[in-house]
Amino acid sequence: MKSIFIIIVLFLTFTACKKDKPQPSTTESTYTNGVLCMNEGLFQQNNASLSYYSLDSNKVISHIFQKINGRGLGDTANDMIEYTYNGKRYIAIAVDISSQVEILTYENLKSVKQIPVFNGNMAREPRALQFYNDKLYSINFDGTVSVIDLTTYSIIQNISCGVNPDNAVIINNLMYIVNSGGLNYPVYDSTISVLNLNTLLVTDTVITAINCSQIVADAQNEIYVLSRGNYSNILPKLQRIDPITNQVIQEFNIETYEMTYFNDKIYYFNDADSKIYTFNTTTESVEGPLIDCSNYQNIYGIQIDEINQLIYTNDANGYVNSSTIRCYDMNGSFKYEFDTDLNTGKLIFMN
Repeated sequence: MKSIFIIIVLFLTFTACKKDKPQPSTTESTYTNGVLCMNEGLFQQNNASLSYYSLDSNKVISHIFQKINGRGLGDTANDMIEYTYNGKRYIAIAVDISSQVEILTYENLKSVKQIPVFNGNMAREPRALQFYNDKLYSINFDGTVSVIDLTTYSIIQNISCGVNPDNAVIINNLMYIVNSGGLNYPVYDSTISVLNLNTLLVTDTVITAINCSQIVADAQNEIYVLSRGNYSNILPKLQRIDPITNQVIQEFNIETYEMTYFNDKIYYFNDADSKIYTFNTTTESVEGPLIDCSNYQNIYGIQIDEINQLIYTNDANGYVNSSTIRCYDMNGSFKYEFDTDLNTGKLIFMN
């Protein structure tokens, strides 16, 4: 999910709108050759969902979580990851406004456990998930990281970090947690908290530009973090961080709100000309353009299928209609597209 500012604007603008009616389809017992789509839904509309696109039949199954589990996913799904624990594959989903972490089996998408993430009666609002050393970590918008024991599916510790963290990346035993300060608009946060996962202590703070959100690490373990600016007179920028000194060592004036990393390149959407470029993290230089997105309404994500080496983009289509997922090869040539549900935020390429 994007910044809280965008969510509030969407809520005020679109709560009176109706979502597209999902097309009926049949479910499958196993999901081994397709794309699982996490659909955020609309803020406070309790309509987050999962869709599954079968590469065998070229068909989409809408609202698959509800069909399999007999209930909805909740309010505003925010992140989705896969992990392996005790030799079995699972999927974890952070459901922000409902303040739940949902655990599913990978092979049939059945719910294993719904883990509430609260501070008393106050929702912590999980925004991002990380898996490390047999523990699941929920990065929460209330300024904490919850450590989840996957044997008992219980939260064993809550660790304070910065203001309104939005994302994280792990390098070796260190988790770099991006603090956006989104609820303090227009006074955003400008820090990254460094959490030692062996001691579960915050050991350092990196000073960044304001309102950082997405973060990636390259093959050399250098960190790249995206500052969104203030959506006005402070423009977005990409920052390069040295993980040894924990200092910003380089800044790039790249106007983007969407990026992902794969194989020494950051793939990002350039707002100025509505094209996807690559940033080479070896040469620290921009390459491209690669994909023309001028026919998109609202780009909402870029992801890479690393096994099949394909680029997928999410188009939110005005935030109140079904999203469109488009697939390209690594040279930027269009292959196919399909429609999912409201505000598709994350994809898992199932095999």
